[in-house]
Amino acid sequence: MLSYITEINMSMSYSKLLEKVMNCESYVRYAVVLNTEGKPIEQKIKDDIENFLPTAQMEISFKHATNAWKFRNSMIEFLGKSKYVLAVYENVRRIAIPINNDHLLLVIVDNRGGQKDVVERVLAIISGDYTKQISPGPQN
Repeated sequence: MLSYITEINMSMSYSKLLEKVMNCESYVRYAVVLNTEGKPIEQKIKDDIENFLPTAQMEISFKHATNAWKFRNSMIEFLGKSKYVLAVYENVRRIAIPINNDHLLLVIVDNRGGQKDVVERVLAIISGDYTKQISPGPQN
């Protein structure tokens, strides 16, 4: 069985996890926990935000993200464990972070802020590492 550093804080519910992720930065638009088949387990969207993708394309995107995660897991022997993957588009950024062996977190942020801040805050939230600064960044 694979062991992810993010498995440290498994006492947190996915609902609570998503609530913390959504509140860690003002430019987080959407967060979802997916199972290994790309099906949403839990999701949250910021109020007054519309998805750029129609539902059918979101489902395809979820399946693509989980298939890519499975592929990265096949390379662990050579490259080590995947910590996160960042996809940058003109309108948004998508961060994929494995939570454990069975679940993947996708965080969608707009392009107003830096992804490094969001990634560090989300990793701290997932791991329960409260020694890191995870208070919200600049709120616009």
